[in-house]
Amino acid sequence: MKKVIIVFSLILLFITPLFSQQDQLSFLNETQVGNFMQPFATSLSEGLNSGSFYTASISSFPSFSISFRGMIMFVPSSQMTFTPTLPSGYKATNSTATIWGDQGTIYTGPNGYIPYPNGLNQSNIPFAMPQITGSFMGTEVLIRYLPTVHVKNDDINYFGIGVRHSISQYIPLIPVDVAVGVLYNKLNYGSYISGSTFAVNGEVSKTFGLFTAYGGLQYESSSFDLSYTIKGDPNNGDPTLRQDRNISASVSGADNIRFILGGSLKIGFLVINADYNLASQSLFSGGLSFEF
Repeated sequence: MKKVIIVFSLILLFITPLFSQQDQLSFLNETQVGNFMQPFATSLSEGLNSGSFYTASISSFPSFSISFRGMIMFVPSSQMTFTPTLPSGYKATNSTATIWGDQGTIYTGPNGYIPYPNGLNQSNIPFAMPQITGSFMGTEVLIRYLPTVHVKNDDINYFGIGVRHSISQYIPLIPVDVAVGVLYNKLNYGSYISGSTFAVNGEVSKTFGLFTAYGGLQYESSSFDLSYTIKGDPNNGDPTLRQDRNISASVSGADNIRFILGGSLKIGFLVINADYNLASQSLFSGGLSFEF
């Protein structure tokens, strides 16, 4: 039970910044919010699309596992700031913070000031989730699920499903295990964010006694819909920010291709694994699994 509470805490630690940024988002129109929030979408996508395997060997006999997956994303300096597109008469001489950056910038021009919000000044982003798998005849089904959590009058819910299939079972005497997999995730946070991610990968592994070395190549994509309210400021230099209005915008993560390299250690029914993922935001992923 304690482990489940820890997993919930890390999920909330990641998602809650969006709630805390509601006032900051009111300084951004539907064009600029994409630049401000894309690193968040990238982190969320990479977290959800991680940890789906620690071996390419898939059992031919009925089996299942319970796992707790954790990861930490490292936001590069290039995703801490962005250069906005300003109205005519304004020049973006300096960049401003994204959601993971630090200080926002105030731009001046013929129609007054245009302020941009501060970020959260975070470059290491933790994330975690539970998952269960079941396999038979070289095919594995993965399920990730968090029951609805109520936070500050809003509900957070999450569901993920994946399928992996052994390719090496069709190739006699092949010296390594090979598999392919697909993964889909869906997450909602109240009326503020709703989105999904998709990933497809190729996996290879080699077992040496208790230790398994594994790697993979993964293609992924994501899309998140944001909803918030602009609190109009009649003195704002940007005409699109002078009146109250509701905003709906779509943000995609900067993810595309990732390389995965890791290892796992199996002792009885217990498996411990860790891997490094080279992606738009590189990350370390690890897990504790109980196989039966």
